Amino acid sequence: MHGQKRSEYKSRLLHPETATKLATKAQQWNHLSHELLTQRRRLFGQSSPPAGTNGIAADADVVDAVAKPSPEILLTLTEKMLSVNPDPSHLWNIRREMLLYVPVGPTSANDDDAAVAGMVAGNLDNSNPPPKNSAFKVQTELTLTSHCLMRNPKSYSAWYHRKWTLVYHLTHPTGGNVGGGPSSSTEGPGVPKLHLNSMGAILQSELDLCAQFLQLDERNFHCWNYRRFVVAILGSCGSTTSTCTSVQDADIAVKSDLALFNGSWSSWLNHLQGMMGAQLSQSAGSAVGIVPIHSKQDDVDGTTASSVAKHVTPLSEQELAEIISNEWDFTTSKIQDNFSNGSAFHYRSKLLPLVLESRLSSTSNGSGGGRSGNSNIPSTSERCDAIQTLAREEWENILLNAIFTEPDDQTPWWYHRFIVSWAKPSHGLDDEYESLLFEMADSLRDLLEVEKENDTVGSEEKKDESKGAKCKWAYIGLHLVLSTLLESDSMDEKESAGVKVEVGECLTELMKIDLNRRERYQNLAAELAGNVS
Repeated sequence: MHGQKRSEYKSRLLHPETATKLATKAQQWNHLSHELLTQRRRLFGQSSPPAGTNGIAADADVVDAVAKPSPEILLTLTEKMLSVNPDPSHLWNIRREMLLYVPVGPTSANDDDAAVAGMVAGNLDNSNPPPKNSAFKVQTELTLTSHCLMRNPKSYSAWYHRKWTLVYHLTHPTGGNVGGGPSSSTEGPGVPKLHLNSMGAILQSELDLCAQFLQLDERNFHCWNYRRFVVAILGSCGSTTSTCTSVQDADIAVKSDLALFNGSWSSWLNHLQGMMGAQLSQSAGSAVGIVPIHSKQDDVDGTTASSVAKHVTPLSEQELAEIISNEWDFTTSKIQDNFSNGSAFHYRSKLLPLVLESRLSSTSNGSGGGRSGNSNIPSTSERCDAIQTLAREEWENILLNAIFTEPDDQTPWWYHRFIVSWAKPSHGLDDEYESLLFEMADSLRDLLEVEKENDTVGSEEKKDESKGAKCKWAYIGLHLVLSTLLESDSMDEKESAGVKVEVGECLTELMKIDLNRRERYQNLAAELAGNVS
């Protein structure tokens, strides 16, 4: 419905021909939905006697054949329905239910029934793992979700199922029939490690898929969130080399599979303080077959789902730096394509501290032991210098181009606000930070002059934000920079008074431009007038 009026959209729906087609589709959908739920009830033994028996007991084999349809039927039905409408979450739940339930014979049928019954109740635990011969095939699920996302790129349920697919495939190297072939119980302890290494190709293809979707809609926050999830899984899989200098938690091997592969960046960044949290909860993971590491059954052959985390080798510093650098460059390219890309700016704000730590780590390794004490720990002055350098790069390479190209777009201005706050020293303003603020103030004054020259109308009406006024965000940005400079102890009384006057002028202009927030600016002006420090 983007780019079209609601009235036009509704008028097309009310057209007799369109209404007839929609009614037919609704009938077909209701029929498939009824068939799906009926087949599911029969599978779990919840059906009534077969039609035509008139309540008379039928032959046991006939009743059992009707009551126990093949789960493949339900998988086919869910595939048909989801291809039409990928949004209903209950359809994905039924599909996952069927993927983990395929009877393998009389000897294990009871175990499979118990596993699915527990899964339906949402309490599948370590003592009751999913059946080994499940119908799960990673490529089938990835292909289905890809098709569904092409139909609706913002389907919450489809994106979640794709996350589940990756994690289930990752945590079940042999028990989930992941490659589409027969499962094996003869593979040894090296299987999980080989499986972890083989995940690289799948995860790289997922990153490529994200790039394609973001080419179609660069502000699809679902896709940005999924990309962060894929990167988290990529980092959690660990190093592909046999020996490396660890930058991860020394106790990574005792983490549960779900704690390691839940989409959080903290498990593989450790002391780098990743700020992107988990995307799969413990309760959700246990309900869909992603079981914790500690099982009541001994992990003898090293091939059970609970063994994968034990085989993760921590990332080397070079591998970690490469992951962060690739994501940093990706956000740069998307921002250069569209300065309004708030999702890219948000992702960049999360990556910024990681880029800082990566640079400091690189510097410490190449310092040749010139530091006093522990040469791997940067000094406070080195950290402050690195922060100011990175903040200046963001201002000069990203923000200046963005605000001069689209001064009315609030997206880069919010990132500018973040940079000013992030780079601010905790111990008081230093010379380097003040120099950056003065440069920002000069550039913003130039921007305001350019915009004033372009404003040929010159009437007060033009200054009303609702009537297309410009420079609102430039005044807000300049107010932020100058207000921060007022905290400096290095300015003399005359310089401080001049900055204070200019801050008041910014607020005066904002009262004329942004009428909806006039009282806010009046309160800020009152606080400024009452500030005697």
